[in-house]
Amino acid sequence: MKKISRIKYTLIFVFIMPFMINAQSANGSFKKEFQFTLGLNSYYALEFEPSLSYLFHKNIGVVGGVRGVQEVVENYHYDLVGGPDYQWRASNKKKVSSLLLRPALFIKIPIFEDWVSIVTQPGMLVNLIPNETLEFAYINTNQFEFPSKFETKKNKGGQILFYELKSYLSVSLDNWSFLLGYNLSTYDIYSGRRNIVIGDELNKHLPKKKDLVHAGFIGFGYSF
Repeated sequence: MKKISRIKYTLIFVFIMPFMINAQSANGSFKKEFQFTLGLNSYYALEFEPSLSYLFHKNIGVVGGVRGVQEVVENYHYDLVGGPDYQWRASNKKKVSSLLLRPALFIKIPIFEDWVSIVTQPGMLVNLIPNETLEFAYINTNQFEFPSKFETKKNKGGQILFYELKSYLSVSLDNWSFLLGYNLSTYDIYSGRRNIVIGDELNKHLPKKKDLVHAGFIGFGYSF
């Protein structure tokens, strides 16, 4: 009998759950928010990200974002390895860029009703291109001749997952919100080329990996 009662209550709960969700959605308890943020990190690279948040409680939810990262200041040294009379140089001197997915939790802490709040989003960054492929040219530095040979090398063992804590102050007006925030992560913009070996030597001329990367950003959001 107890087993039948449990099954009955479970079926009743499953049946009324959609109506409970619709009722809470109508009252604004369930909400989606589109955001766009733009910032600068401590690798001197721009970060721009559209994201979508889904709140399954008034102040708790999940977030999915796609982040583009583009180096602004060229920290990359193109004379990678060499000896007294030669150097291997990157022939394509493009600035470093990355494409990242950002799954995260959404935790909102209201300060002044629903107008002003602090939001924190602990999550991960997933590097979609963990290993870059670069072309290198061999240069005789004594004669400064034209490159005598070229080699194409692909990085191995690039890092895929990084951790991040994204926090910001949100000021809301109707459906719109204005954001001012700060990111802290383990992200390495040069991860995709740190392990390239050229001329039997490891690429050692990249800027040192930072223990933590800092980024400030501004943005806007629209709730619906």
